[in-house]
Amino acid sequence: MRFLLPAVLFFFLVIEGTWLQVFAPDFRGADWQYIPRFLFMLILFTGIYRAKSHGVFYAVIFGMMYDIVYAPVLGVYTFGFGFITYLFSISTPFMRRRPLYTALLVLVGVIALEYYVYGMMVLLGLTTLTHEMLFLQRFLPSFLLNGAAALAAAFPLRWWFNKVDGFNEE
Repeated sequence: MRFLLPAVLFFFLVIEGTWLQVFAPDFRGADWQYIPRFLFMLILFTGIYRAKSHGVFYAVIFGMMYDIVYAPVLGVYTFGFGFITYLFSISTPFMRRRPLYTALLVLVGVIALEYYVYGMMVLLGLTTLTHEMLFLQRFLPSFLLNGAAALAAAFPLRWWFNKVDGFNEE
Protein backbone atom coordinates (compact mmCIF):
# COMPACT_ATOMS: atom_id res chain seq x y z
CA MET A 1 0.00 0.00 0.00
CA ARG A 2 2.96 2.27 0.67
CA PHE A 3 4.15 2.32 -2.93
CA LEU A 4 0.72 2.41 -4.54
CA LEU A 5 0.39 6.21 -4.63
CA PRO A 6 3.80 6.82 -6.29
CA ALA A 7 3.03 4.03 -8.77
CA VAL A 8 -0.34 5.57 -9.64
CA LEU A 9 1.27 9.01 -9.97
CA PHE A 10 3.91 7.57 -12.31
CA PHE A 11 1.16 5.83 -14.30
CA PHE A 12 -0.61 9.18 -14.77
CA LEU A 13 2.68 10.80 -15.81
CA VAL A 14 2.95 8.26 -18.62
CA ILE A 15 -0.77 8.41 -19.49
CA GLU A 16 -0.69 12.18 -19.99
CA GLY A 17 1.98 11.87 -22.67
CA THR A 18 0.17 8.97 -24.29
CA TRP A 19 -3.09 10.91 -24.22
CA LEU A 20 -1.50 13.78 -26.12
CA GLN A 21 -0.10 11.42 -28.75
CA VAL A 22 -3.44 9.70 -29.31
CA PHE A 23 -5.72 12.74 -29.13
CA ALA A 24 -3.45 15.33 -30.74
CA PRO A 25 -5.49 17.99 -32.56
CA ASP A 26 -3.47 17.61 -35.77
CA PHE A 27 -4.29 13.92 -35.79
CA ARG A 28 -8.04 14.40 -35.52
CA GLY A 29 -8.32 17.56 -37.60
CA ALA A 30 -9.88 19.48 -34.70
CA ASP A 31 -8.91 22.84 -33.30
CA TRP A 32 -9.52 21.96 -29.67
CA GLN A 33 -6.72 20.68 -27.46
CA TYR A 34 -7.71 18.47 -24.55
CA ILE A 35 -4.82 18.78 -22.10
CA PRO A 36 -5.16 16.28 -19.25
CA ARG A 37 -3.85 17.26 -15.84
CA PHE A 38 -4.65 13.97 -14.12
CA LEU A 39 -1.24 13.78 -12.44
CA PHE A 40 -1.53 17.28 -10.99
CA MET A 41 -5.11 16.67 -9.87
CA LEU A 42 -4.08 13.53 -7.99
CA ILE A 43 -1.25 15.46 -6.35
CA LEU A 44 -3.73 18.14 -5.25
CA PHE A 45 -6.10 15.49 -3.88
CA THR A 46 -3.13 14.02 -2.01
CA GLY A 47 -2.32 17.39 -0.48
CA ILE A 48 -5.91 17.91 0.60
CA TYR A 49 -6.70 14.43 1.93
CA ARG A 50 -3.33 13.40 3.34
CA ALA A 51 -1.28 16.44 4.29
CA LYS A 52 0.23 19.52 2.71
CA SER A 53 3.71 18.03 3.15
CA HIS A 54 2.78 14.88 1.20
CA GLY A 55 1.27 16.94 -1.59
CA VAL A 56 4.22 19.30 -1.91
CA PHE A 57 6.71 16.42 -1.79
CA TYR A 58 5.00 14.59 -4.65
CA ALA A 59 4.44 17.88 -6.50
CA VAL A 60 8.14 18.74 -6.55
CA ILE A 61 9.28 15.20 -7.43
CA PHE A 62 6.74 14.65 -10.20
CA GLY A 63 6.96 18.27 -11.36
CA MET A 64 10.66 17.70 -11.94
CA MET A 65 9.91 14.50 -13.84
CA TYR A 66 7.27 16.35 -15.87
CA ASP A 67 9.81 19.05 -16.72
CA ILE A 68 12.41 16.51 -17.81
CA VAL A 69 10.02 14.50 -19.98
CA TYR A 70 7.57 17.05 -21.43
CA ALA A 71 8.60 20.69 -20.88
CA PRO A 72 10.85 22.81 -23.09
CA VAL A 73 12.22 24.67 -20.05
CA LEU A 74 13.29 23.01 -16.82
CA GLY A 75 11.73 24.27 -13.61
CA VAL A 76 8.43 25.65 -14.86
CA TYR A 77 6.35 22.65 -13.81
CA THR A 78 8.49 21.88 -10.76
CA PHE A 79 7.82 25.30 -9.29
CA GLY A 80 4.23 25.45 -10.55
CA PHE A 81 3.25 22.04 -9.19
CA GLY A 82 4.94 22.71 -5.84
CA PHE A 83 3.71 26.26 -5.29
CA ILE A 84 0.12 25.70 -6.40
CA THR A 85 -0.08 22.48 -4.38
CA TYR A 86 1.18 24.37 -1.35
CA LEU A 87 -1.47 27.06 -1.83
CA PHE A 88 -4.38 24.71 -2.54
CA SER A 89 -3.68 21.92 -0.04
CA ILE A 90 -6.36 22.98 2.39
CA SER A 91 -6.83 19.98 4.62
CA THR A 92 -9.62 21.12 6.91
CA PRO A 93 -12.31 18.72 8.10
CA PHE A 94 -14.82 20.80 6.13
CA MET A 95 -12.99 20.12 2.87
CA ARG A 96 -12.20 16.51 3.69
CA ARG A 97 -15.87 15.66 4.23
CA ARG A 98 -17.16 17.34 1.08
CA PRO A 99 -15.75 15.76 -2.07
CA LEU A 100 -17.61 18.13 -4.41
CA TYR A 101 -15.95 21.15 -2.81
CA THR A 102 -12.65 19.32 -2.98
CA ALA A 103 -13.18 18.63 -6.70
CA LEU A 104 -13.97 22.31 -7.24
CA LEU A 105 -10.84 23.35 -5.36
CA VAL A 106 -8.75 20.93 -7.43
CA LEU A 107 -10.25 22.31 -10.64
CA VAL A 108 -9.39 25.87 -9.58
CA GLY A 109 -5.85 24.62 -8.92
CA VAL A 110 -5.68 23.22 -12.45
CA ILE A 111 -6.86 26.58 -13.81
CA ALA A 112 -4.14 28.32 -11.80
CA LEU A 113 -1.54 25.91 -13.22
CA GLU A 114 -2.72 26.47 -16.80
CA TYR A 115 -2.47 30.23 -16.49
CA TYR A 116 0.86 30.04 -14.67
CA VAL A 117 2.37 27.87 -17.42
CA TYR A 118 0.91 30.11 -20.13
CA GLY A 119 2.30 33.20 -18.40
CA MET A 120 5.75 31.65 -18.09
CA MET A 121 5.78 30.57 -21.75
CA VAL A 122 4.75 34.08 -22.87
CA LEU A 123 7.35 35.64 -20.56
CA LEU A 124 10.09 33.38 -21.93
CA GLY A 125 8.95 33.94 -25.53
CA LEU A 126 8.17 30.28 -26.16
CA THR A 127 4.60 30.80 -27.36
CA THR A 128 2.88 33.19 -29.71
CA LEU A 129 -0.58 32.00 -28.70
CA THR A 130 -2.89 34.88 -27.82
CA HIS A 131 -5.06 34.73 -24.72
CA GLU A 132 -8.22 34.43 -26.84
CA MET A 133 -6.82 31.43 -28.71
CA LEU A 134 -5.59 29.88 -25.47
CA PHE A 135 -9.00 30.29 -23.90
CA LEU A 136 -11.00 28.91 -26.84
CA GLN A 137 -8.70 26.18 -28.14
CA ARG A 138 -7.00 24.89 -25.03
CA PHE A 139 -8.51 26.17 -21.80
CA LEU A 140 -12.23 25.42 -22.32
CA PRO A 141 -11.80 21.85 -23.63
CA SER A 142 -9.21 21.09 -20.95
CA PHE A 143 -11.47 22.62 -18.29
CA LEU A 144 -14.31 20.30 -19.30
CA LEU A 145 -12.08 17.23 -19.45
CA ASN A 146 -10.34 17.90 -16.14
CA GLY A 147 -13.58 18.97 -14.46
CA ALA A 148 -15.25 15.70 -15.42
CA ALA A 149 -12.20 13.75 -14.22
CA ALA A 150 -12.10 15.64 -10.89
CA LEU A 151 -15.79 15.01 -10.26
CA ALA A 152 -15.44 11.34 -11.16
CA ALA A 153 -12.39 10.89 -8.93
CA ALA A 154 -13.48 12.90 -5.88
CA PHE A 155 -15.50 10.22 -4.07
CA PRO A 156 -13.22 7.23 -4.80
CA LEU A 157 -10.12 9.20 -3.82
CA ARG A 158 -11.71 10.36 -0.57
CA TRP A 159 -12.54 6.73 0.25
CA TRP A 160 -9.04 5.57 -0.72
CA PHE A 161 -7.15 8.21 1.28
CA ASN A 162 -9.40 7.68 4.30
CA LYS A 163 -8.74 3.94 4.09
CA VAL A 164 -4.98 4.47 3.78
CA ASP A 165 -4.91 6.91 6.71
CA GLY A 166 -7.34 4.89 8.83
CA PHE A 167 -10.04 7.57 9.09
CA ASN A 168 -13.65 6.65 9.68
CA GLU A 169 -15.72 9.68 8.75
CA GLU A 170 -19.44 9.81 9.22
